[in-house]
Amino acid sequence: MKCFFSIVSFLILFTSCKTSSQYEAKKGSEGWFNIAVAEDVEIYTDTTSIRHEGAIAFAREKRVYVTDASKKLYIDKIRKEYEKMGKPEKADKWNDFSYCIYNCLYECTNKRFKILSVEDFDSTGKRITKTVPAKNKERWLNVDSETVGDYTFFFVCDYNQ
Repeated sequence: MKCFFSIVSFLILFTSCKTSSQYEAKKGSEGWFNIAVAEDVEIYTDTTSIRHEGAIAFAREKRVYVTDASKKLYIDKIRKEYEKMGKPEKADKWNDFSYCIYNCLYECTNKRFKILSVEDFDSTGKRITKTVPAKNKERWLNVDSETVGDYTFFFVCDYNQ
């Protein structure tokens, strides 16, 4: 699972490219607010999950993979890791993969965040797996300007403040 979490961290950084849209007005169900669309992935923040503790904020982020190509990119990285471990059949759980939910901690004053957990779901909403890094393996990710991470970061840190 350590390798899997590394893959997820890589994917977050990989999708930190410029967005094709930001802060769209459409809202999803249960407080999900569409932040951006990048590389055939829709990114939402759950406004009901945002909570502030001083300069620290917590929130859930959902990434919906809307094309077969975007799903395949995500799944192929998982398959490669399972192949390295000699267990390629374990990646079959992702055959019907649809979206991820990240639980994140945002350090608003230092413009960085940590991924506390990642949950992958299939097209029916059934959880495939939940990955939680060991406390000593959590790492801070800096937020670059004009990226999906930048829009999400400021949305979360400024929400109801």
